[in-house]
Amino acid sequence: MDQRVTDVINKAREGVPPTYDEVLMLLELDEASPEATAVRGAANDLVRERTGNAGILLGQVGIDVYPCEADCQFCSFAKSTTCFTGHTTMPVDEVVERAKEFARGGDLYAFYLMTMNSFKEDYVLECIRAVRAALPATTKLIGNFGDSDASFWKKAKEAGLDGIYHVKRLGEGTLTEIPPERREATIRAAWESGLSVQDCCEPIGAETSNEDIATRLFEIQAHGREYGLHDCAGVMKRNGVPGTPFEGLQNEITNMRLGLIGAIECFVMVDQEDFPWMAVHEPNVVSLMSGANAIWAETGFNPRDTSEDTSAGRGLDVPAVREMFYQAGFRKLVLGDGSTVELTPEYMAQKIAEG
Repeated sequence: MDQRVTDVINKAREGVPPTYDEVLMLLELDEASPEATAVRGAANDLVRERTGNAGILLGQVGIDVYPCEADCQFCSFAKSTTCFTGHTTMPVDEVVERAKEFARGGDLYAFYLMTMNSFKEDYVLECIRAVRAALPATTKLIGNFGDSDASFWKKAKEAGLDGIYHVKRLGEGTLTEIPPERREATIRAAWESGLSVQDCCEPIGAETSNEDIATRLFEIQAHGREYGLHDCAGVMKRNGVPGTPFEGLQNEITNMRLGLIGAIECFVMVDQEDFPWMAVHEPNVVSLMSGANAIWAETGFNPRDTSEDTSAGRGLDVPAVREMFYQAGFRKLVLGDGSTVELTPEYMAQKIAEG
């Protein structure tokens, strides 16, 4: 075992995050090496100890789609490469029904509404009000929207939104048409409007440099200290979406690599006063054994999928996500209000019987 890796692991156990150079050293590890296995295992132990071996189950629905002007080269909606035509908006009553279906099991931590980069504010606010009224009080409502200003975020909070997922993504401004500064401005405006902020290192591809990943991880650390990541940090790999410049498996990292990066992020965040839930996308057991404890079920439109409803494509449903948590050894699910349900064999059997 490389003593440098052992030293980083021991520091993390004491609540001391690694330095930038130590993160680069960890990112250079072979994903199947004993050192990488030790890093993933240490992060798994650390996070489960802090949370009482609990996870959070998340759900998201994509509510509109069009050839998007942001033209992100990794996205199925990019105007230059998309197979989607016209502008399709999900009726509000259908959005509500999908939200209710996600929450039906009673163990959903948060429900996410996702739009394109540009969106109709009145429609989104109507969705927020309607979904908030339909969701149980134990489920948070999160927005995964495009950039906007404080005026909108204040209205969104008044309508019932609890927080946002908003990220300065890897390659922002070069692989996308969105200036990185605009993403940062949106994050600050939402936070100053009283919304919680969720962050992520994404989308990670086979060509993404270790330096870019390390820089993003420390930006997430800084956001945690400045904004207080009341919900989630996380990692997401880029899928090789057909028709995009990154089409094909050769452009994707493996789940072993993703699990390693997620574990390193756990170390980077280890001294946060409010240690965040550690999300991974797409859901996989390797990452759930590497420090991740938050995963999404999905329906509707999906930027990693060319299907009009990702529940028929890449997206997992709530029972599949719940089963993944159980099989990965988690024994509790936490709800948005902090209450918990026990993932016992009896509970799992009950949920299967409910269908």
